[in-house]
Amino acid sequence: MSQHFCVPLLCALATLFPAQAPAKDPAPTPAQGSEDSATLLERKLLAVAQDGDKLFSDMETGNLTQEDFERKVLQISYRYDELILRDPHNVNTLVLYGKFLRRVGQNDVANTMFIHADQLSPNLAVVKQQLGNYLAEQGNYAGALVLYLKAVDLDPREAVYHYGLGELLATYREKFVADGAFTGSAIDDQSLAAFAKAEELDPTCKDFAFRHGEAYYDLGTPRWAEALAHWTKVAARSDLTKYEKDAARLHLARVNCELGRKAAALALLRDEVSPVLQATRARLLRRVSDANSAAEDRANAEAILPGGQRPSDASSAPSEDKSLPGAGVSSTTSADSPAK
Repeated sequence: MSQHFCVPLLCALATLFPAQAPAKDPAPTPAQGSEDSATLLERKLLAVAQDGDKLFSDMETGNLTQEDFERKVLQISYRYDELILRDPHNVNTLVLYGKFLRRVGQNDVANTMFIHADQLSPNLAVVKQQLGNYLAEQGNYAGALVLYLKAVDLDPREAVYHYGLGELLATYREKFVADGAFTGSAIDDQSLAAFAKAEELDPTCKDFAFRHGEAYYDLGTPRWAEALAHWTKVAARSDLTKYEKDAARLHLARVNCELGRKAAALALLRDEVSPVLQATRARLLRRVSDANSAAEDRANAEAILPGGQRPSDASSAPSEDKSLPGAGVSSTTSADSPAK
């Protein structure tokens, strides 16, 4: 969920956050002068972060009105402002506040928080990732690539950073190729490898598994045989919901159709699916039916026409269905995606 509000920030932001990073870690502020005061700030930061998470959970489940939600957003913002005023060099506060601001649609202000966090601590993978997210959203795909690669380098075991890299390469594939940054085959290999790595590092995340499967369709030349093997594995998972099972089955049906395996595709499309997927199932049924009709027409023509007059096989190839990839399964494409 992404809301958009005008969140009040400290008037002294420019003073608190100088344009240049300090030459070394800043000296403790008076509020950090003792272990007790530092611990108190940490407890307050944890409490406001937890309240922020609960706020979004309550809104998603319908436990808050829009008016109550907006009022609580302002309250939490004031609490973050207070923490920053007491310790403007606390990187954890900057990162958590930046993430909160992104969730309420204040991406520009959030990016300011991440910039200052990066100045204070230039080797945090999560900050590189968040800065990369902002650049990608602004269309600066080249700058985003540099930051995503840094995030992966700093924390290679974090799946979401590999996912973000794969998503960037897939989204801006044509632009990267046109710029000469990659050849078509190279960027296809790298985007697939990134999605595969994300799934490998977090095999419990079903969204990663689904996006990896969809990535086989994003290539310059789709790899249907590899997609078939992947979706067969996904469809066999025991942790899928009814909706996810139906979505995986439709993906398998599409891949079988692309491979010319019409009987297998029809068998997968025989049973009803979740209501939100019914339109996709109907489109696939029409594609399989059209392909079968075209094959029958071609066979009849071949029986009566000389070889040189036979219709091309290309006429029976089903057109690509752009509506299927994802089948609605991709919670990681939120406004904060990909965010740790």
